[in-house]
Parts: sequence; structure tokens; C-alpha cells
Amino acid sequence: MMKLHFKPHGDGEPIEVAIQKTDTKDHDCYQITLADRQAHAEIESTGPGAGWLRVQGRVLPFRILKKDGMLSVWLAGKTHKLELIDRTARRSTGSTAAAKQSHLQAPMPGTVLKINATPGAAFEAHAPLVVMESMKMEMTLSAPHNGRVKDVRCKPGQLVEMGAVLVTFAEDGHGGAA
Repeated sequence: MMKLHFKPHGDGEPIEVAIQKTDTKDHDCYQITLADRQAHAEIESTGPGAGWLRVQGRVLPFRILKKDGMLSVWLAGKTHKLELIDRTARRSTGSTAAAKQSHLQAPMPGTVLKINATPGAAFEAHAPLVVMESMKMEMTLSAPHNGRVKDVRCKPGQLVEMGAVLVTFAEDGHGGAA
């Protein structure tokens, strides 16, 4: 699950949006939670930062543009200006689970831009391992703990689904290279 925190342009209160991919192999389907409301949504991309959102029986066109630290989301004819104030993927099981993590996953669908990991290489906690772009937002995926790379399962330019395993870690989890 990924949680994002947005602040509406102006004096609005921050908004938390939780996004979780559902088990559907045919489409990009997600469970989206906004404040106390939940909805099942299907996203169909028509290009970078654009597409169709199917939610509660409605089909809504969308377009997303990032400029000057602001996100402009055009949804069904209305523009919402938002500032992304927290883009960290949250782990619902806490930091203990992060210490035992065996792989790094894509927090949302997107394109791999850069890989800073090679098999056998040691890394420290919070080291940038993969850079990806999703909905015109660039995000750096960092190591959840010290360890060693076992395998890199993506390449620059590759389109990946939310939850796709990008990098696996050696089982010993210690910082030394093999």
C-alpha cells in the first residue's frame, strides 16, 4: 500500500490518499481511500499523465501535469492544484517488516528511469536503488535497510505495474558483498 499526502493549493487542509492494487490481472485496478471514503478504481492510460479513470460506474477522463512543485490534476473537466507534501511509501506492518524485507517493489505503476543497484553490490539503508517516473512525478526508491543486492529485475525504460518486484536482496541481509 502506498500513502500520499497532498496539500490543496491555497489554505486547504492536507489530504491523505492511500492506493492499493487489487488482485486483477486484466486491468490496472486499485482500492483508493481518501479520508474516510473508499472506492474501487480502474485506470486506463492513454499516454504519459493522461487516461481514463473508471470509478463507481463512471468513466472520467484525467490528465496530470507537474510544474514548479505543484501537481495539476484535470479530472472530468475540473482542475485541482495540489502540492505533494509526502511521497514516502508506507509499510503497514511498521519498521520491523522493513528490516526483514527481501525485495524492493514499485509503489505505483510507472517507468523505470535509472537503476543504482547491481547484483552482489552492498548498500546502506536509505541508499537510492531505483528511480522511476509515474504520472509525471519522479520518485527515488530507497533501500529499506542495509544489505546486498541479489538480483535486479528491471531495466531503464521498462514499464512496471504497481507491486512489481524491482530488486531482490540477499538472504543474509548483511552489508558485505559476496
